[in-house]
Amino acid sequence: MNRRSFLTFTAATGSVALAGCTALFGASLPDELDGVDPDPDQLSTPTIGSNDVSIDVYEDLACPSCQEFQATVFPELEARVLDDETATYRHHDFPLPADEERSVPMANAARAVQAATGTDDEPSGQFFDYKGLAMDAGTPGDEELVAIAEAETDVDPSIVADALEEGTYYPTLAAEWEAADDRGIDRTPTVFVNDEEVEDPLDADEIVAMVEDAD
Repeated sequence: MNRRSFLTFTAATGSVALAGCTALFGASLPDELDGVDPDPDQLSTPTIGSNDVSIDVYEDLACPSCQEFQATVFPELEARVLDDETATYRHHDFPLPADEERSVPMANAARAVQAATGTDDEPSGQFFDYKGLAMDAGTPGDEELVAIAEAETDVDPSIVADALEEGTYYPTLAAEWEAADDRGIDRTPTVFVNDEEVEDPLDADEIVAMVEDAD
């Protein structure tokens, strides 16, 4: 089922979208990460803002429900609580995998962009821009992931190509998966506001209300 078909389906059966990707695919360590030594220090957590109120989002970039979150909820959060730094937003990779072939490569490519563009002042670099474009493309193949980097970021496309071929940021993804699993995450997207889980992660109003209550 492609992303467009899935989103049409979930619009008609809201309970599926609410349940998240694990209801369809199951939460399990992707084969690519099996046996990889987790390295939580390889890259920092992609973050927007620095407020004491935190929004922590666990995503599989190939998960259709996460792609719906990216397309509809994230822009609302940007406009209502991130642009004015009312909250800090943190992205956590949790490839279930929703797509056995694309979940890990998509996350790996996005982390390659982060590593190539991050600075001491902006350690996330162009991660969020690239992540959004990759998710909007559905489940892009390796060549498309490289093409997105070439067309839309300041990254030498060979950096993304090499990361995809070598699994450069698998240690980061393994560490992220392990941390999410230890926290009891079993579906994506899962959203917390100051460590309180959001009941419906696709309801921007609920997330904003929880931020405002915590502020």
